Amino acid sequence: MAEFCSYIDVIIIKDMKVIERDFIVGGAKLGTYNAYEDVEPELLRFRPGQRVLPAPFFYESGETFTLIKQHEPGARFYPNGGFEVRDNGGGVRHYDIDQVIVHPALIKHQATLDLMTRREEREAAAAERAVLRGDKVKVKVEGGRRGRPALDPAVKLARDTAKIERSTRSGGKRGRPASTVVRVVSAEKKPAGKRGRPALTQAVITQRVGQKAATKVRTGGKRGRPKSTRR
Repeated sequence: MAEFCSYIDVIIIKDMKVIERDFIVGGAKLGTYNAYEDVEPELLRFRPGQRVLPAPFFYESGETFTLIKQHEPGARFYPNGGFEVRDNGGGVRHYDIDQVIVHPALIKHQATLDLMTRREEREAAAAERAVLRGDKVKVKVEGGRRGRPALDPAVKLARDTAKIERSTRSGGKRGRPASTVVRVVSAEKKPAGKRGRPALTQAVITQRVGQKAATKVRTGGKRGRPKSTRR
């Protein structure tokens, strides 16, 4: 297949064939010629001046052909119909009605144009629906600039003057100026308090020691609950 073919071109020409037909004059076969068969309708909508692709050059990628005129069947020199085509060297070539198709690249280009048109129509319809609903419509301004608009010259001059005055007053230093007030620090200090439980007095200590000795005498020095005598 020719080098120009893309994905959309393959879809268009997937069923088309380049075949050989007998060239017969006066009942005698003089040879064969290349022709198209099973051509899609999109490739048969001709207009003078558009790019076409003759069957003998289907597998060639360096040639360019332009349609001069399409002849209907019964025309002089074209009993079955045919085409006058100009090559890229300026020469005129003549082909039968089954030897020329619209160049697939034009179909691809037209499909792109149709897609762009449909997209513009969809955007216009969406904008119209938004207006009917009362929505805010964003208007694209040609040549508009993004960001904050420029300051008015008078406002800019006032800001620059205030900046110069602040710089002169502070001596060019940034931040809060140092304080001139002398702070008086009290020399009195509170005694450092102790944290935790306060110490026991001697009377409490003596009482607890006596209680501990009495408990030891009563229990015989054993710890825990005594065994039960009940059965």
